[in-house]
This record gives sequence, structure tokens and C-alpha cells, in this order.
Amino acid sequence: MSNLCARCDAKQPTGADWSRHTSGLTGTSYLVCPTCEEGKGGMSIREGDSGATDDQLKLFVERAERLYEEKRGIGDDIRDLFSEMKAVGYDTKITREVIRLRAMAPHDRAERDALLDTYRAAIGLG
Repeated sequence: MSNLCARCDAKQPTGADWSRHTSGLTGTSYLVCPTCEEGKGGMSIREGDSGATDDQLKLFVERAERLYEEKRGIGDDIRDLFSEMKAVGYDTKITREVIRLRAMAPHDRAERDALLDTYRAAIGLG
């Protein structure tokens, strides 16, 4: 079970008095922080609700929508960064490759370089 509020993604502090709910459809347990429990927009979560709609599903969808919006914002920021780099003369393809290489573990990068050298030698690019 996650230690995030199912409504607002707030992290649960140690010893916090959060409400535990059970999904009516899936039977899984989830947490709601006191702020959201008091009625965000006058809506409350009904424990054990087995109606046609499931509050937990709605919360997951709303959370996914927030995360997708953040992802779009970050994507826009990255695009702007690479546009700035290109404007001042940096090669963005090479920069992206450098970023990929830096993200690799050293042994994976060494293995990749060895294979690349082997393939280059095999086709005469040596």
C-alpha cells in the first residue's frame, strides 16, 4: 500500500492520523489525508461502497491526470532547454547521446563501447 494520499498525493508523515478506506470494487486498502477527508469540495469517500462508481478509481484517474500534466510541463521545459542549446551552437543530438551515456552504469557503458569497437573493426571503420 502506498503512503500517499489517494486524493492529493501528499506524503504521509510518520505517526499521522490518516483515514484508511477500502475500495468497494477491488477490496484494496488506501489512505486519505485529514485535509481531503474533511471534504474536498464537500465530497466524502464512502467506506465499502459497492455502487457502480468507485471513489478510489476516480482518485486514481485524477492523480494520473495531474501526473500527465506535470509530464507535459517537464517535456516542454526539456524542449525549451534543447532549443536554447541549439541557439548558442551546441549539437543537440550529441548532447542527448552524452546524457544517455551518463545515465548508463559504467560496466554497461564499457560493454557498449567494446561491442561498438568490435563491430566497427568488423566492417572496416576501425
